[in-house]
Amino acid sequence: MHCYHSITCFVDNQGLCLDTFWRSAENFSAERCQWAVSQAAPIRNIHITKELLIGDGPAYSSGGYVANAEVEGSTNFCANQQWYSRAVHFGGSASGGSWSTCYSGCTGNVPEDSADTFWLNGNEKQLTFHRATVEERPEVRVEKPFITMKKLGDEVAYELIVPSPTTDSDGVKGPKVDGQYSDSEIRSFSRVKVCKPILHFGTDEDGNENVYVDHDQQTYNKLTVEDEKLTNELQGALDEKKDLLLCPGLFFLTKPLIVKHPNQVLLGLGLATLIAPQDGSPCIRVEPNVPGVRIAGMTLEGSLQSGKYKSGLENVDGVRSLIDVGVPGVEDAGDPSNPVLLADIFTRVGGSNLVRKNVETDAMVRIHSGNVVGDNLWLWRADHVMLEPAGYNGRSDKEKPNDEKFPYYHQTRIWEKKDGKDVKVNECIVKNAIVVNGNDVKMYGLFCEHTTEHQCVWNGERGTVNFFQCEFPYDVAEDFAEGGFVGYYVNPNVKEHIGRGIGVYTNYQCFDVHSPYGIKVPDTPNVIIRNPFSVFLNNKGGIKNIIKVGEKTFGDSVKKNGDQLGAVTKRAWLGFFGM
Repeated sequence: MHCYHSITCFVDNQGLCLDTFWRSAENFSAERCQWAVSQAAPIRNIHITKELLIGDGPAYSSGGYVANAEVEGSTNFCANQQWYSRAVHFGGSASGGSWSTCYSGCTGNVPEDSADTFWLNGNEKQLTFHRATVEERPEVRVEKPFITMKKLGDEVAYELIVPSPTTDSDGVKGPKVDGQYSDSEIRSFSRVKVCKPILHFGTDEDGNENVYVDHDQQTYNKLTVEDEKLTNELQGALDEKKDLLLCPGLFFLTKPLIVKHPNQVLLGLGLATLIAPQDGSPCIRVEPNVPGVRIAGMTLEGSLQSGKYKSGLENVDGVRSLIDVGVPGVEDAGDPSNPVLLADIFTRVGGSNLVRKNVETDAMVRIHSGNVVGDNLWLWRADHVMLEPAGYNGRSDKEKPNDEKFPYYHQTRIWEKKDGKDVKVNECIVKNAIVVNGNDVKMYGLFCEHTTEHQCVWNGERGTVNFFQCEFPYDVAEDFAEGGFVGYYVNPNVKEHIGRGIGVYTNYQCFDVHSPYGIKVPDTPNVIIRNPFSVFLNNKGGIKNIIKVGEKTFGDSVKKNGDQLGAVTKRAWLGFFGM
C-alpha cells in the first residue's frame, strides 16, 4: 500500500501546502507515505516500512504532528516551517524542516538536540536554519482512544480501545503499533452512544436528488427544536455514564455538554464539529475532580453571540469559552496516574460562518484542573473567512474580496477603511487561545494563532509545553504592541515551568506593529525556555526582542530586511533561560 496526500498550489514556482487543514489519518500501515499538510492534520498510529515524506519538496507547509509511528526507512520533513513528533521510531534518517522540529519520546535516529540540521538535495547536504529540540523521556503518555472491528461469526462487532496512561520511563518512549495495546481497556459498544448530526438532504450541483448537502447558510445561526433535542440526547447519554462517538458533521449545541463521570470518552470521527451555544457557555465542560476523561478528534467552533438563546449554564466567572476543564475557583489537583486527555482538539472562531461580527468568544480553551494532558491542539482565530455567495441575505452577486492578493476569501479584520478613516469592525474576536490555571498540565504539540491579546497564558505550576507554534494576529493596530501582548506568557508568580521549541511569528498586514517581544516569562531558576525563536513572515512591523525574562530582553529585532520578501528568522540562542 502507498499513502499519498498532497494538495499543492504553486506560487512563485515553489508551491505551497497551506490549504491542507482539518484532516487526519491513523491506524494503518503502508510501504511509503506522503503527508503534505499544515495544522490540524495529524497522522498517528501508523507503520511505514519504507519512506515517510512529510511535505512536498520545497513547497511551503506549516505542519504539523505525527505520533505513535514506526518508520523503518527514512523520514523527510521537507520544507515544513515546524513539525512535532511524539513516540516515533526513526529506523532511517530524519531530515528536513525549515525552522523547528521537536521530538518527545522518540527512538532510533533522532536528530541531536539543538544540532545543525541539513536539507538533503540529492546527494548534497545544505545547512538549514532549522534546529531540533529533543525531550528524551516525556513525563506522561496518554494515547488517543480508537475503534477496532472484531469478527464474531458472520457479524462484525466494534470495540472502543482506551489506552492506559503511563509514566514509566520506558513506556513513554517509542511507538505502540500493530496491536501492541495489551495494557488498554477494551470497551463494548453496548456502552457507547453513536451520535450523528442533523443531516440536510436536497439536490446537489449535478442535479442528484435526495443527497446530503451542506448546511444552509441562511439558517446557520438559527437554533431549532431539533438542535435542542439532539443536545439533550447527547447529555442524556453522558448522564447515563456512556461514552460518546460523534459522527462527521455539525452539531449545533443549545447548552454545554457536561462531563460528570470519570473515564468517559468523547471521540469524534472525521473531525466532528461542535458549535458552541450562543450564550457564551462552552461546547464541553469537564466537572472538577472527574479524572481520566478522554476528549479527542473534534473541532470546537465559536458561535454567533446572538443573545437570543440562554442555557443558564454559562461559566461561573462570566468568561466565554469553547471548552473548560474544571471550574474556576474549585480546587482540583487532578490524578497524575489518570489524567484528563485532550487529543486532536481543534478550535476556530470564524471561518465557516458567513457572519463575522459577534461570532466570538473570550478564550478558546481553559484548564482549571490539574494533571491534564494536551496532545496536539490547534487553536485558531480565523484570519480569513468565506465570501458571501450571491443570494445570501439578498445579495445580487458574490461578495468581492477585501484584499486583491487573496481572491477566494474575505480577510478577517478588526479595522476597516471607511471614507479614508480606520473604523473598528471587530470580526471574529477572541482574546486568548488557551489559559492554563491548573498545576501539572502537560502539552505535547500546541499551536495558537491570531487572538487579539496574549495567545497562551500559563498561570499554573509545573507546566510543560513541548513544541509551540504561534502567529500573532494579522489585523491588529499599534495598540497591540503598546499593550505588551505576547504569544507565550508565563505568569510572574509561576516558580516552575518548561517550554521547549517555542516559536512566535509575525505577519502584520494592516498596521506597522512592532511588538516589544514574542515571549514573556519570569526570571526564576526553574522556569526554563529552550530554543525560543521568532519569525517575520511578511508585510509590516515585526518583533523587537524574542523573549523577555523578568526585566531582561534577549534576541535581535525580527523585521523586514530592506526590500527582502518572505521570512526573516531570528533566535535568542542562549538555549536555556533560567538556568
